[in-house]
This record gives sequence, structure tokens and C-alpha cells, in this order.
Amino acid sequence: MAKCNGCGNEVSEGRLCALCAAKMISYHDGDYNDENDPAVKLYRETAAKMNSPKPPSGGCALVLLAITSLSALLAAAGIGMENFIG
Repeated sequence: MAKCNGCGNEVSEGRLCALCAAKMISYHDGDYNDENDPAVKLYRETAAKMNSPKPPSGGCALVLLAITSLSALLAAAGIGMENFIG
């Protein structure tokens, strides 16, 4: 059996028991404020990871777009020169 990531109890499916999930939701809504609860600690760790800044990953796509645009431009110029000369 799997263990809950919050409290460590055995769970039949997933990685979070229903009680820890309820505590996390209540903490998010402001209805639960036990800072020492393992579910709350897991919630804060997960929220910190999700809100951390990520490095930009669009560089590769930009290079690929530039190469594709350049080759299309050169092909169009070649076709235009062929029609002009021939």
C-alpha cells in the first residue's frame, strides 16, 4: 500500500489521504491554521515550489523560428530571382 505524503498513513490510492487533503483545503481557505500539521507543511512546500520563478525556456523555440523564417525568406528570394532571370 502507498503512504500519504502528509501524515504517513496508508492510503489505498494516490499519495494523499482524505484528511490531509481536507486540511490543505481548509488551510488555503483560512479556516485551519495549525502550522505544525504535516499536511500544512506539505501544502506550504508545494506552494513555494509552484510559485518559485522558473528560468525562461523559450530560447530554443525562438532560434527554431528564426531558422525557419530565414530559410523561407531565402527560398522566396530564390524563386523570385528565378522568375526574374528566366
